[in-house]
Amino acid sequence: MHAMAKDRGKLPRVAWFLAVVVSGACGPSVRPDKPFPEESVAHRERPSTPQRGGRQIVVGELCPKGAAGRPAVAPLMMRTTQWIDTATEVTNAVERGSVPRFVAFGVDGMVAGVFDTLCLADITLGQSVAAGTYVGAAPCTSDAGQGQRTEDPRCTSATNGCGLAVAELSRPDEPLEAPGYSTGGACLSGDALAVDIDGDGEPELFPLSGMLDGIRAPAQELSANRNLRATCTPRFVQYDVRLVPEAEPGKQPDAKAVVMLDLLGVVDLDGDGRKELVIALRFPAVRTVVVYSASGLPERLELVGEAQSFQK
Repeated sequence: MHAMAKDRGKLPRVAWFLAVVVSGACGPSVRPDKPFPEESVAHRERPSTPQRGGRQIVVGELCPKGAAGRPAVAPLMMRTTQWIDTATEVTNAVERGSVPRFVAFGVDGMVAGVFDTLCLADITLGQSVAAGTYVGAAPCTSDAGQGQRTEDPRCTSATNGCGLAVAELSRPDEPLEAPGYSTGGACLSGDALAVDIDGDGEPELFPLSGMLDGIRAPAQELSANRNLRATCTPRFVQYDVRLVPEAEPGKQPDAKAVVMLDLLGVVDLDGDGRKELVIALRFPAVRTVVVYSASGLPERLELVGEAQSFQK
């Protein structure tokens, strides 16, 4: 169930290899033919939760063809003394050189490759990404043994081949160290998402009905149902989970209100011993990525960040 990505400098031997350098000086490259979606993420005020000491990181999504066919990382949110999802603050960290290297996870929870940041580049009106070089396997692959990796078609269909990427914040003159990220897994057990948040061997079960609030927005917190027991096998990722609204008596659920949930990863991002959930929600008009973290009990997850990534 658990995997440890111990050294981002030591990549697995893979069948698929990519090393692409973005040419030029990474100047702005606005593409007005593909405007940023009009429906933006509505950032509601969330109370600041004191965080225990740990990693200072940036969470992003790596797309091998995210910047006009070249590798790019959409920086989504970061954790310093608290979680921050304000786009300007996150992209400013990239622009000043504080995010030199991302590690990209495969669907098996192992490091698939590394992305070295060169600069910040605009790909659409209103969206900036980290441009640079990527070496390794596609994020939508898993270790098939004997140094080979195989592609997961479900991942490719749900994410356009993109995957979770994480970088530590550092100064440009600091040497790149190799932290270990403890990963886990989740699975669907009935109508609940089962995941072992604190690594005690007993998964917490979060009902799918609680993933969205009354206005079909990401719930501010998720509460586990202690009366449920998991009957499934966990994986690092899950795709195409349907969040169906409750139908009125005698009527079918509104198809336009169905939201698709993709679990991009279960990983201890901040190093506090408890796993975070990184989830993509595909609404009818927009795709948003959220992070849930347990600041106290593992049975209660709080929404600590929400941002738009690459759009399908």
